[in-house]
Amino acid sequence: MRKLFLFFILFSNFFFSQGPSNIATANRDLWKLSMKSSKDFDVASKMEMLVFLKTFNEIDAYNGTELLKTLGVKDGTSEGIKTWKKQTEDRLVTNFKDLESNALSEIISVKANPTYQELLLATKSLPAKLPEELKGWYQNSKNFYKTYILECLRLAAKSNKRSSEISTLDSTEKNGFELKDKSYLLTFDDGPTSKNGHTDKLINILKEQHLIGIFFLSGDKLQQRIAANGKNNVASMYGENWIGSHSMVHKSHQYLPDWKLQIDESNAIIKDVFNFNNKTFYFRPPYGQRNLEIINYLLKGKQPILLWNIDSQDWSEKISSQEVSSRVITLMLLWRKGIILFHDVHPKAAIAVPAINEYFKDCQIKWLKPDEIQ
Repeated sequence: MRKLFLFFILFSNFFFSQGPSNIATANRDLWKLSMKSSKDFDVASKMEMLVFLKTFNEIDAYNGTELLKTLGVKDGTSEGIKTWKKQTEDRLVTNFKDLESNALSEIISVKANPTYQELLLATKSLPAKLPEELKGWYQNSKNFYKTYILECLRLAAKSNKRSSEISTLDSTEKNGFELKDKSYLLTFDDGPTSKNGHTDKLINILKEQHLIGIFFLSGDKLQQRIAANGKNNVASMYGENWIGSHSMVHKSHQYLPDWKLQIDESNAIIKDVFNFNNKTFYFRPPYGQRNLEIINYLLKGKQPILLWNIDSQDWSEKISSQEVSSRVITLMLLWRKGIILFHDVHPKAAIAVPAINEYFKDCQIKWLKPDEIQ
């Protein structure tokens, strides 16, 4: 069994090195139980967490050195992996404590306020105690987490050299795990597109869905839109949505010599268009890559960093709109709170966001307005 699992990781790593082909995808149609209440959310959430834990524990059987080899991370360290594993264990224990009491005994029974070891014990009932109608979901979920955990581990292993959303570097940074249970924020990167393009369509969809998010604008694309349509038109197009900066160019600021210039130039363009009043002007570093010098520079200008903990991967041509929504739904159930990353320069967000909203419409989750995370 151990050799088989090692083969899976090695096989997956080959595709991971190719990029998009190793994105974790799920199929929510295989979850055959209802999603019509807060309890239904908690039952589905509990089951997703149990499958994650079972898979997580299988991978955790490998030591740091062994994992680095199987992940193919030559310049990584096991310290980042250890940190992420501990954070993940703590987050999942907290998440189980947030479950409604009437959901604890459904399908696989879990104690109230369980310890991590008690949760691992509960995973031993998988998949034997599952009803027949959930067997397909279980296999799909297991495969999803095998790939998703590898996504996270690879980021964690590289965190000594290359920062990312996998962890915060400063207490002022937000990544979604600090939010309240069942609370989520929508965010969109890389726009705006040209007039009547994906950005405009998405803004109209959000208005129809009564949702508000934060758009992290790229200064170069904003400049192009202003030149084509005028500053006043651009200033009014986002409605109640908030604006953040994604810098002038989409390059890693951790290694960009003129990162100060890129930040300042983008900020100047954005502030010339939008009136922030008392709104926080967030910054999102390209690829989530930054260092303490960048963080401190931004904080001097009262511009905190906003990361994410639920990545839709909607940029990839190898993942469909339905797979994007299923992936996000699954991670919302797993983490039970979060900042969701979409990209308004691609068409999938406009399809996925309404599908996600519809899926959870009766489950009493909360879509946060940007001022609710300050």
